Amino acid sequence: MAERACKFHRRSARAALALTLFAGVPNAVSALQIEFDYRYDTRGFFTDLATGEPLAERRALLDLAASFYGGFTDTLTAIAPGADDNWSVSFVHPSLGGPGVTLVNETIAADTLRIYVGGSPSAPGVLGFAGTGSNLQASGDAAFVDAVMTRGQAGVAQGTDYATWGGYIWFNASNDWYFGPDASGLTAGRPDFLTTATHEIGHILGFGEADAWYANVDPDSGLFVGANAVAAYSGGVPLDRYGSHWAEGTYSLRDGVLQETMMDPSTPAGERQLPTALDYAGFADIGWQVSAVPEPAGWALLLSGVGVVAVGRRRRRIGLAEAGSR
Repeated sequence: MAERACKFHRRSARAALALTLFAGVPNAVSALQIEFDYRYDTRGFFTDLATGEPLAERRALLDLAASFYGGFTDTLTAIAPGADDNWSVSFVHPSLGGPGVTLVNETIAADTLRIYVGGSPSAPGVLGFAGTGSNLQASGDAAFVDAVMTRGQAGVAQGTDYATWGGYIWFNASNDWYFGPDASGLTAGRPDFLTTATHEIGHILGFGEADAWYANVDPDSGLFVGANAVAAYSGGVPLDRYGSHWAEGTYSLRDGVLQETMMDPSTPAGERQLPTALDYAGFADIGWQVSAVPEPAGWALLLSGVGVVAVGRRRRRIGLAEAGSR
């Protein structure tokens, strides 16, 4: 399982119109649950190191990012090691604060992905990276091994479906992040945390990562030719040079408005880009059941909650061989 590079800052785009809206009816409750684990947030990106208290505004925005996948459903088997079962996976420390992490015999609930998050200062301009780790191993009961390796999804081994235990995300603390829920507060030169977080979760969900993704890339043209994406784009979709994002400047519709896709390689500072019809279509082509494109059902409530926190507390390929970054 590799890690993918994601967006850098940029300021220009080329237009490529997506004329068909891949849409559905929003669900109030999603079968897919994304849970965030902060145990490796050791350098204070989501946690006040002086008090040990959560930086609640940032954590609430991360939950809001996960809610944009609130229409994704699937049946993912729980990873629950028995007495003779063992599994492990390794990944880069999410805060780059020490040696790599190796998880051993973690329990992960059914229909749930766990994402370990953190951040630390690094070269400005890089926003972050995400991945699902490496050296995934499992032993024991056959059903348990299947749960770890495929989450019970028969098509994963054939490259027609996708499932994972979860993953990790690192955010670059050197950026002057905009942590607000309201896009109207964005200013020039500030990267939008919500955009980057939503993009990075997308890579953990298999965008540009999964065998099922690459099975939809035409070897002759280099275009992505999954049926849902072709319908949304009215043809094969151009990809970046790594084949892991839509090509720079690819456009699609979001709530009837033309927008640059969220899952291209970069995002302009000072702008918010959330998932478009084409972005969601790509996820459908790798095996997710995607039933919602408009704003998640809990959007207004989440915004309200973030606002309360803000008032009450006042207080993103980088040059790594394995890393996926924005």
